[in-house]
Amino acid sequence: MSRTGRAGVIILCLAGLAVNAALIGPAWIYTATAQTDFMDLYAGGRLAFTHDLYVPAKVMEAELQAEGKYSPTRLFMRLPCFSLFYWPLAQLPYQAASRVWEALCGLSVAAFAMLWPARRRWHTAVACSWCLPLMMTVAEGQDIGFVLLAMAGSAMLLLRRRAGLAGAVASLCLAKFHLFLLVPVWICARKQWRFARGLAAGCAGLGALCFVAGGMDWPLRYYALIREPGNNPYSEIMPNLHSLFSGLPHGGWMEVAGAAVVALAVWTVSRRQSAECGLAAALAGGILVAPHAYMADCAMAVPAVLLLMRRRGSFLPMQVLFAVLLAPVPWVLLMMGMGTPARLAIGAMVFGLPFYGRMRRGPEARGVLQPA
Repeated sequence: MSRTGRAGVIILCLAGLAVNAALIGPAWIYTATAQTDFMDLYAGGRLAFTHDLYVPAKVMEAELQAEGKYSPTRLFMRLPCFSLFYWPLAQLPYQAASRVWEALCGLSVAAFAMLWPARRRWHTAVACSWCLPLMMTVAEGQDIGFVLLAMAGSAMLLLRRRAGLAGAVASLCLAKFHLFLLVPVWICARKQWRFARGLAAGCAGLGALCFVAGGMDWPLRYYALIREPGNNPYSEIMPNLHSLFSGLPHGGWMEVAGAAVVALAVWTVSRRQSAECGLAAALAGGILVAPHAYMADCAMAVPAVLLLMRRRGSFLPMQVLFAVLLAPVPWVLLMMGMGTPARLAIGAMVFGLPFYGRMRRGPEARGVLQPA
């Protein structure tokens, strides 16, 4: 890239960061005062190795003692093994731990941008700079940056034909497992069995840690917690099918039927298109079918878009869709309770991929990601 081109990319990235920072606006005060989703992660670290990890009263008591405040909508919802990752931070005073955590969140996003195997690295830089949900993950103290970092590591290993190890690294995405419900569809459609074996091994290891951190009966206590309706508040600002059908007669069945249709679309794309297209459909569709998702979770759109941008040559309507997904507009509308544009954009990616253009057959048909 020429010097002028590099300067243009830098200006474009800075513009995206400035626009998104301005849109978050006064909400940054919550980041500065540590009133973020780190509250429940910190409490989870404090309660690691106990049977109180999924007892709402104990979590709120831990928040109150350490942080001076508590929130009934900020309970520890991760699998028990992830409380072990927060245990070291929980040994620090809350304010200090929050500052360290915010720095780590920013670094995880930067590391994702550097490690993601894009065909052109500036694509990743621009996408990350302009994606409002991605900046929101840092502002809210979310751990999605680390999930994205695990995805970047897994993608790099897939490109190097280390599918088993890639699956093991991808198991760290269990931190947000509800966003990856359609990845098994991609695995089966593409016959990614080596990846599946590595994923299963990684999940088994994390599962063993869950019993160490949460006790032998943690699955029952965890299931009881996620069944509580109060843990799924503000459905009007969700980008998923749950929000779309919430409050309608037979809304639950309509949500299940919609999820089945999305899964079928992911299967079709995975079978007929490239591995990149199939995985992008699984990531985008995962946002729609996730029972619990908010704007920050839509950061999953970044790797989905970047996977499609690896392809040389583009279908113009898809280029427009990429711009829409990375622009702040649908996400601002989502936060205002108007989630239809965001859901339409995500759905258009999943159901529009059959028209994205067939990848040529050959080595790619074996189901592995290909070098750009």
